[in-house]
Amino acid sequence: MNNGQSDAFFQQFRHWDLNLLVVLEALFCEQGNVSRAALRVGLSQSAMSHALNRLREMLDDPLFVKQGHRMHPTSRAIALAPVIAGWLENIRGQLKPPVFDPATVQQEINVAIPEHLERLVLPALLGFLRQQAPGLHLHSRPVPMSQLNEAFAQGRIDMAIIGNDWEPKASYQHCLLTESRFVYVYDARQLHFAESVSLAELAAVPQLASNYSHKTATIIDNHFTVHGLTRRIMATSGGITAIPAILAECPMLSILPEIMIADHPLFDSLVKRPFEPDSVRATLHLVWHKLHEHDLVQHFVRDWIIRHFAGPPD
Repeated sequence: MNNGQSDAFFQQFRHWDLNLLVVLEALFCEQGNVSRAALRVGLSQSAMSHALNRLREMLDDPLFVKQGHRMHPTSRAIALAPVIAGWLENIRGQLKPPVFDPATVQQEINVAIPEHLERLVLPALLGFLRQQAPGLHLHSRPVPMSQLNEAFAQGRIDMAIIGNDWEPKASYQHCLLTESRFVYVYDARQLHFAESVSLAELAAVPQLASNYSHKTATIIDNHFTVHGLTRRIMATSGGITAIPAILAECPMLSILPEIMIADHPLFDSLVKRPFEPDSVRATLHLVWHKLHEHDLVQHFVRDWIIRHFAGPPD
């Protein structure tokens, strides 16, 4: 972005030390008394005297002249004093951390949340925003993993809740929200299992896969492959809501992250059994662009999401 300033405009500042303007303000407030001005700025008296000499050289004016027992400002110092005081006050105000009041926010936030995870976040989050930030409108935007980078680049999303099968670029920040073991679910009217089931036995059972991650090879597929097995996938569902009805009709099982189906009423009628509980994990991450690391509104929403998944303190 070019605001029309010439090279000479910028190069002249190489010869000016703008820190000296603070010194000039302190000297003017203390009527040229070097000792008291030094205390205001936090410099030694000798350093303040040196700074005054540099100011005189930079501005080509004595600035303060001793008359009797007092230092008196020159006409140049008198003319500069209110300008510099106003400039410093304006800069101080601009650089001071802004006060954030969620109740006054009028803004939209777009979050990429997979459909099967919306129920874990949206009800509580929207209830919280309704109470604390009624002018903050949040929109869930389901974005396939393969399109996340493009959605961020185009500004269509501000943050995303993703699984552990997407590698964020260096320009993104991310935070682990939670991790979940996998379970396999089935309808007891269609399938029967012994108390202990080996991985090879599971691989041989007809399975209903879910491509909720929009990837062909999932964590579970890779786990079977590592053990020299291939699971017997008979069908694939695009989400999870149809899975209970399908399993009620077909003798198949489905292997899913437990967090996706925990307390999900559609899955109440199914048997849920751990799938090697400590060896394979699904993770959820919150991702946002580094450009918005200190955006107060986005930080407000991110902080709630992180605390929500962390659960109540012990």
